[in-house]
Amino acid sequence: MAIGPSAVERWLDLSTEELRAQVTRLVSARLPGDHAVWQAIRRHQALVPRIRGVLSGLAATSAGSKDEAMQRVWISAARAALDQPFTPPVKAVRKPVVEEVPAEEPEPAIELREPEPAQQRQPHKAIPSMLFQEPS
Repeated sequence: MAIGPSAVERWLDLSTEELRAQVTRLVSARLPGDHAVWQAIRRHQALVPRIRGVLSGLAATSAGSKDEAMQRVWISAARAALDQPFTPPVKAVRKPVVEEVPAEEPEPAIELREPEPAQQRQPHKAIPSMLFQEPS
């Protein structure tokens, strides 16, 4: 049996041994907590306690084995994925398509005030030249 969101639906009808085999495969797959399989599992409230029991059994059987540390890490990650709250998917509401008619731009207002008199520029003052004399 495959591990996928659609396969999780059938896990409710599995025997304990078959469920244990599926959960073992799921734990060793190391899927992230937001994966679709974990979301499908959290959706079925009757399945979550059964999987918790299987995870406890897996932790007990891995005790004393050479892979105990690795198995404990994977099992704790699976428990953390189960602990995440189930959030039902939000269906996107389609907004009605509104055709935008380009608004006519108003003509710019013409200013009728008189132009300001240009300030007369004063000529730059000449800088006096400096003469340097050699010391005598």
